[in-house]
Amino acid sequence: MSRLVPAFLLVLAYFIGCDDPQIAGGGAKWERAASADATYWVDWRVVVGVIPKADPFDVEIRITNYKTGAPSNVQCSIDAEMPEHGHGMNVIPNMQQLGPGHFLAKGMLLHMPGRWSIVIDATDGAMTERAQFLYLMP
Repeated sequence: MSRLVPAFLLVLAYFIGCDDPQIAGGGAKWERAASADATYWVDWRVVVGVIPKADPFDVEIRITNYKTGAPSNVQCSIDAEMPEHGHGMNVIPNMQQLGPGHFLAKGMLLHMPGRWSIVIDATDGAMTERAQFLYLMP
């Protein structure tokens, strides 16, 4: 029976359009915000379910058209900073595109407790729009 579970995850990943079976399983709940000019919906979640304290983690991102909900053909970047401290992360995550409007940022690291601003940029040609999320690391 234990061999059926990985096979099931691969099949599930195929049908939801994801080529990484780790993402196909349940991560954290999705967070959503509109981009600054309301061109896109930006959704993200932590793959492992929670943001670990001072350990690397991966983030799944979906960017869709604000009006139609269709996946947007954009480039994506993610960063995090601590506004009160005047610094950001000590690492640069590796962004992988999994499909139109679907991304995986590997290697995020919030290295200390406090208030973090997580920003996700959607870029189409010369135009970039940002969505911002606040997170309090206990």
